[in-house]
Amino acid sequence: MDFEDNGKVSVIICLYDVARYLLDKGLSCVRNQTWHDLEIILVNDGSTDETPDICNKLAAEDPRIRIVNKANGGLGSARNAGLDVALGDFVWFYDVDDDADLDLVEKNVRWMQEYSTDMNIFGIRFTYSESGKTETSHFKERLLESNAELKAVFLDELFLVPNGNGFAWNKFYRRSFIERTGARFGGQRIQQDELFNLKLYPFAERVYVSSLPLYHYYFYDSGNNRSRYIPDRILIYESVYDGIRNFMKDWQLEEKRLESNAYWRFYQGIETSILFNTFHPDAPSSRKWKREEVLRILSRPKVVHCLDFISANNHFGIENRLFLAAYRARCYPAISFLRWSFNGLRKIFKP
Repeated sequence: MDFEDNGKVSVIICLYDVARYLLDKGLSCVRNQTWHDLEIILVNDGSTDETPDICNKLAAEDPRIRIVNKANGGLGSARNAGLDVALGDFVWFYDVDDDADLDLVEKNVRWMQEYSTDMNIFGIRFTYSESGKTETSHFKERLLESNAELKAVFLDELFLVPNGNGFAWNKFYRRSFIERTGARFGGQRIQQDELFNLKLYPFAERVYVSSLPLYHYYFYDSGNNRSRYIPDRILIYESVYDGIRNFMKDWQLEEKRLESNAYWRFYQGIETSILFNTFHPDAPSSRKWKREEVLRILSRPKVVHCLDFISANNHFGIENRLFLAAYRARCYPAISFLRWSFNGLRKIFKP
């Protein structure tokens, strides 16, 4: 098949206090893509470091770079700001602390042209910065030529997969498809990607899935969402739970495994909100606040419902059974004591 060497790609890159990555990488894996018809949209989300100055310097070097400055509002609002000004035929979201194969864009444009797809999905290489361990997520190569075909393989091949697949950066979107659906990212500080994609799947008619791992994602020891204190973090996990439930209803997916997955992921969010977020160094330090915050979380109706489901469907060991019992009893002293005890034991018996 003959391909047209056209097709502008909007690469949306959201930036908040990432001067060290801009200085270190210089957006090299984007600027050096083998596909040159790019508009590189840098969304400065209210950075307080040297990020704006570095953006201006990069824009002076590369005329394809456009800069959008906005007040800090989180990754979701920054991506929406990029989408609102994008002019490309296709859209790719890139995170500045990651890497990508230099032919990622070209491959995806070719697939879009050949298969007339609404979106493409491709594999990922994961690297853990502390250990240097690398894992690769491959998908089964497929051209899905109807929404019914996508729906038939979605759960096993695109959702319930190792390391997940809710990300925006291992997707390549036709911009007209995004605009037709009206999809935008949510305002929550973390976990916007998956809800965005769940809004798209029920409308996608043609999807190409590649087995090639074209994106390289890094797990850092600090700076990820688990390392930060986020006020009302539980509301984010509730929104993800609601999003999955609404997705099931909208796409008429009556699948017990998906429903169970939504509960278990919400339970993990409950634990993170209580054991990590409430006791984070940046959280209010008073014991009174921590107790009230834990009880406030555990009194939320959706949390109570989730704990009931987990209690009826768990195969926990002794530690998790003790925590679950303390959550359901809403006993802050027991939760605090268990957290202190098991953290201490892990330090003592750390390999």
